[in-house]
Amino acid sequence: MFKEFALMALILLASFPLGISPSQGEIVFGPYTQNVTNSSITIVWETDFIASNNSVEYGESESYDFVQYGGSGYHHEIVISPTFSKGHYRVNSDGVKSKDFEFELASSCYDKGYFKVVMFGDSRGTWDNWAHAKEVADAVNREKPDIVIHGGDMVGDGTSPDQWNEWLSFMMPLMQNSTLFAVLGNHERNDSRYYEIFSLPNNEMWYSFDYGPCHFIVLNDYEPWGYDSAQYKWLENDLSSATSPFKIVCFHEPIYCSGGHSPRIDIRTVWEPLFKKYGVNLVFQSHNHYYQRTDPIYGVTYVVTGGGGAPLYTPEDAWFVNSSMKAFHYCILNVSLSTMEMKCYAKYTNGTPFDEFSVSGTKTPSIKITNPENALYIFNRKIMPLSSPFIIGKIEVEALPSSSGIKSVEFYIDSELKFNDSEPPYQWLWNEHAIGSHKIMVKGYDSKDSISSDEINVVIFNL
Repeated sequence: MFKEFALMALILLASFPLGISPSQGEIVFGPYTQNVTNSSITIVWETDFIASNNSVEYGESESYDFVQYGGSGYHHEIVISPTFSKGHYRVNSDGVKSKDFEFELASSCYDKGYFKVVMFGDSRGTWDNWAHAKEVADAVNREKPDIVIHGGDMVGDGTSPDQWNEWLSFMMPLMQNSTLFAVLGNHERNDSRYYEIFSLPNNEMWYSFDYGPCHFIVLNDYEPWGYDSAQYKWLENDLSSATSPFKIVCFHEPIYCSGGHSPRIDIRTVWEPLFKKYGVNLVFQSHNHYYQRTDPIYGVTYVVTGGGGAPLYTPEDAWFVNSSMKAFHYCILNVSLSTMEMKCYAKYTNGTPFDEFSVSGTKTPSIKITNPENALYIFNRKIMPLSSPFIIGKIEVEALPSSSGIKSVEFYIDSELKFNDSEPPYQWLWNEHAIGSHKIMVKGYDSKDSISSDEINVVIFNL
């Protein structure tokens, strides 16, 4: 009897290769995209097991010609830096692969000539089992936005793993079809789970990013914000150095609102002078569960968008109020690069607009690096196409304006200014000692000193 039992045990053991569990794990959240820029994007996902070998396979098609590897764990974040502006990806954790998804870098808007942003806040929906929060998220997903900014209060209690799991379950289709940036609200409670789910720039509590002609700034009402605070100093430095035609600021608790929670006049006293001084166009706020738009105040339009699923509040009239609505809703920014105009809409969840307005900006120059291309170059001669530039010897860097008005072009290597050309064709011969990976960047200036830039990563061997 013992021999028969031992033989059966050996047969069962032989059925499973050493080191492999009889039941394979799963991807439980994701993958989804985060922190998109002109040249990179972060892929995030989670597994229900600690995976040792994790990677993102990506390419211009589902052939996935490139792979980027990451570390072990159950939570995974891998940054990819494609040389193309849009493509396909999937993730692989110890052989468990996701289905195919698509991504777009911020630079894709220059090819299309436009992009769409959606703003909304206050999803927290435990009161109705997330029914209205899901309704808003599904409506936003139908808009097919390029990026989404959530104004905070995703959940009712940021320390509750169950609430985050419920929120992620209905938000995942939207997060997989566009890139979502997040604002910290009071209900997140600054919990560590927030920082796992979102991979954001800077310190993730306050940050900025560029998308096309728009400079977005996300601030935090719940960290020190006064004149001597690190956040204030960062904000003034960021605004003073931003050159984009449109500047859009987002934070959770409003400094202009009427109805529900009172406005944060204390924060208004500190931040508003900076918004006025540095030409902020729009400020998006949440916290109050309704829609409200002000008339321009010192040139700045303030919007409250808190109809993302939490119980609604009743807005009230005030001297600065232009439009209000008690409704579950979301806000859209349609940004045109050709007319340099933002058309802004507030919509019910059935997609019908109930408020709209426009913001115009100055038209910026546009420039693109035309040489080197994705190819092998030997002593300034193009030999054959490659997936990225590979250069042996010297190379002539050339930039071509795609719009009129450029008066000069600066050439940079690894953020160091090398040459300024004020006459077309805009060219510079790079013939310095250089080995390995380097970044070429060009900046084009028009008569008003508005800036456009383009950059590429190259591998060069020039002795």
